[in-house]
Amino acid sequence: MNKCRHCNIVIYDNIEVCPLCHSVLDEITQEEKAQMDKILGAGAPYPDVRKRTKRLHFVMRLILFLFILAEIGLVIINYFTTRGFWWSGISGVAMIYIYLSMVYWIKHDAGYAAKIGLQLTLTMILLFGIDYFTGMTGWSLKWAIPGVILFGDAIVFFLMMLNRQHWYSYTLLLLMIAIFSVGIISLYFLGKITNVMLPVTCTAVTGVYLLGTIIFGDRELARELKRRFHV
Repeated sequence: MNKCRHCNIVIYDNIEVCPLCHSVLDEITQEEKAQMDKILGAGAPYPDVRKRTKRLHFVMRLILFLFILAEIGLVIINYFTTRGFWWSGISGVAMIYIYLSMVYWIKHDAGYAAKIGLQLTLTMILLFGIDYFTGMTGWSLKWAIPGVILFGDAIVFFLMMLNRQHWYSYTLLLLMIAIFSVGIISLYFLGKITNVMLPVTCTAVTGVYLLGTIIFGDRELARELKRRFHV
């Protein structure tokens, strides 16, 4: 039997990867095995999740209801104050994005790294889209998206610190952030942006972080890359 430290579940199949979060599994100790045998010998308890599911559905419906009311109010305010610029549309898109993100986090069983990676990607796309449809002044490429990349670096750092035994499971997320960083800085050489202070900063921070991960990762990093890319 193996155990996933992320999901805190025991896997009876002879596999090396958690079917829920795709993290590398650990062998359970003798103490843990004895405890599991004791529990299963008495009959494994199954929690009643119906109450929690109903409560969660109610909360999500309440949030959707409040978002709709808020957007109606913002449209009315927008109509009577600044008809020339429909900023209420941006707020509506933002609320839709937040609600769908909450639904995704609740309903999907993917690991934290996959969820955070998708969240960062969608956030950058949303920021670029808002910039594009409001005149494309370039603030998304010069400030907002590099800021999201730096935020992603901070998230990866804290996740690795919180889960030091399996820090290498966040390597792919860091690689994705590094690709975004290189993509932003390449826009300067293509003449798409002029102010590169924040893009250079986020690229440098991500590069140093990735370099440290590669140097100090050793066997754990090699094992994670082999598992992910089957090399």
